[in-house]
Amino acid sequence: MAHVVASPGSCGELIQGYGWGTSFMITCPIDRYSRAESRLARSPSRLPEKSDLARELTLRYLGKESAAVDIHLTSDIPMGKGMASSTADISAVCQATALACGCLLLPEEIAAIAIAIEPSDGTFYPGIVQFDYRGGAVLKRLGPSPAAKILVYDCGGEVDTLAFNVRKDLIAMQKENEEEIRRAVSLCIEGLRTGSVDRIGEAATISAFANQKILYKEALEPFYEAGRKAGGRGVIAAHSGTVLGLLLDEQDDEGPVRRQMDEAMREQVSFIDCVHITNGGMTIREQ
Repeated sequence: MAHVVASPGSCGELIQGYGWGTSFMITCPIDRYSRAESRLARSPSRLPEKSDLARELTLRYLGKESAAVDIHLTSDIPMGKGMASSTADISAVCQATALACGCLLLPEEIAAIAIAIEPSDGTFYPGIVQFDYRGGAVLKRLGPSPAAKILVYDCGGEVDTLAFNVRKDLIAMQKENEEEIRRAVSLCIEGLRTGSVDRIGEAATISAFANQKILYKEALEPFYEAGRKAGGRGVIAAHSGTVLGLLLDEQDDEGPVRRQMDEAMREQVSFIDCVHITNGGMTIREQ
């Protein structure tokens, strides 16, 4: 019997910055996944470096270092764009490894393993969470997102998340934005509580623009203006990546919006996908 674990990626973060004594993000999980299929075998399969380390650390955590766990890993999340591809891979591999050994990890246990490898997203938790992406702790469980979709665009290039997060000036620069980030968090919590996609979009937009002094995106200002005119509810940024997302209510017709965005933003950004915010967290099935 094999186990298949699917762990969601993200469209950047609804909010990322510093407040209340720590750096954190508010997650933006989407319905694009890394999938890890696992079974016990005579010898382990080859995996990318971070995923292989996730399997090794999970086995060590469980006290089953001698187990050979074969894992087949696939993903529909673009890499190097700020869409939590590494977190999705690592978390899926952690849980799939544990299941092959007859165990089930809690999200907190997965977070501890993931953080030992690199700063990580909290997208494998159900719903939306305020997450310490360096320490691995959930600061607040904020509940489910209202139904919403995101038009995802790429500004080009790649960002090394690990290198970005070890910048010596990063926390100091985040602290300069603390007042704006606190305001954004309040708006986001209000939006989640009331089911207002507009409030969530307003919060995400504040955070996206605050992050310009940390990781500048030339396309952000025209993207926001074009998105506002097209009927978007706000802009979501990958704070340590290259993507921008235009937030829409689930009932909005994305076709006309995309046509307007493509016309307005021609040659400045490239369309990646239309995705939906998901509240399901990690999923598991047997086959």
